[in-house]
Amino acid sequence: RAASLELSRTSATLLNVRLINQTGHKLPTGHIEGRRVWLNVRFLDGAGQPLAEHGHYDAAEAELDETTTTVYEMVVGLSPYAAAVTSLPAGPTGHMSLADTIEKDNRLPPRGFDNLAFETAGAPVVAWTYADGQYWDDREFAIPPAASSAVVTVYYQSTPRRYIEALRDGNVT
Repeated sequence: RAASLELSRTSATLLNVRLINQTGHKLPTGHIEGRRVWLNVRFLDGAGQPLAEHGHYDAAEAELDETTTTVYEMVVGLSPYAAAVTSLPAGPTGHMSLADTIEKDNRLPPRGFDNLAFETAGAPVVAWTYADGQYWDDREFAIPPAASSAVVTVYYQSTPRRYIEALRDGNVT
């Protein structure tokens, strides 16, 4: 119930998927190092056979094809100063407690969103754009010529593989 979808064709060859935040906070929220949301769009032919897929998740390998979809998430980082102090590389980091910058925050804002208010509160949108009042995001996907249907799913993941591997690799005790 945290999100809903609206689908529409913007042309004969484009499917628009609107992801709508139905919560009172950014979506996803909470433990930022691990939580993410993405769209999975599958186009099928008349026999129900797959023609194309965006945002494929390989459950056996716990790998998401991030190149074909939008991943809504927050990524924190280390500034050059924080990197010098911690002896860790500057840029995106899995060390939330050491992070002093936001590298990316494209999480869907809630109703009543105001850019200035969120920036003032320390929760700005970073590396993305939402208009004041916007609590949804539109993504377009090319419809294959032989497609007769589309199956669209919103996925939420609380613990991606890269986070677990970072915990494993960082454990030196």
